[in-house]
Amino acid sequence: MAGAGLLYVPAYSDLATFNAHTEAAAQTPVCIAIWVWLLWHERARFLIPAEPAASSPAGWIMIGVAAVMYALGRSQVFYQLQIGSQVPFFVGTVWVLLGRRALQALWFLPVFLFLLIPVPGSLVNGVLVPLKKIVSTLVANGLYLFGLPIARDGVVLYIGRYQLLIADACSGLNSMIALTAIGCLYVYLSRYKGWLANAILLGAVLPIAFIANIVRVTGLVLTTYLWGEVAGQQFHDFAAFAEIVVAIGGFFLVDRLVQRWRGGVAVRAGAGP
Repeated sequence: MAGAGLLYVPAYSDLATFNAHTEAAAQTPVCIAIWVWLLWHERARFLIPAEPAASSPAGWIMIGVAAVMYALGRSQVFYQLQIGSQVPFFVGTVWVLLGRRALQALWFLPVFLFLLIPVPGSLVNGVLVPLKKIVSTLVANGLYLFGLPIARDGVVLYIGRYQLLIADACSGLNSMIALTAIGCLYVYLSRYKGWLANAILLGAVLPIAFIANIVRVTGLVLTTYLWGEVAGQQFHDFAAFAEIVVAIGGFFLVDRLVQRWRGGVAVRAGAGP
């Protein structure tokens, strides 16, 4: 753990400095906090007695792959390789120290580490622009249906005497990644045995995050139009918390519907001859 800290604390520190003036990787602290909690939650699994042949050559190969990825990423300032090397590093370390059985029991931890890998800037730009256009279009069309004086020019909304730019943060990309992490954690902890229930919950994460972001932007536009720019700025600081509440509430609603559906299926199955 000390060695991992020496490797990855500087990497995350550099990544935070690089993204200090942007909205990129804003979800990373949330994902890191969840992963640390997962380590604590699964601590008993690390106490599984090591297998006699735990020090597998395959584990050392994974550690070697991680070392190459980290060295290349560090020397070339390629954060995707630096942070991504955590996955083979964790897999190889557990495999070497505890064996395959422990690795199988801890399978979710390396899978979750993929969510910590920064999205490449080229991919972010390719996703942000369409997302911002979709958000601005839906908000403008929705408010126009209610008779509000709103127009759209690209990702700029004109309502009354105000002009609002749909910025990168309003695209909802960061919240989608963060809520995907929370959704994966919830599904893992729920431990539903049916794959269909898990698939429904995971499939609902991104649409719920997108709808929550639409609600956030709509609230910001309405607040600015009704009470002025100062009120809009104040709401902007609060809107992120409101978005989280809406998203998590929607996710729990879907989970409740899935539980009712599972209960109904179980009752119908039990009512057979």
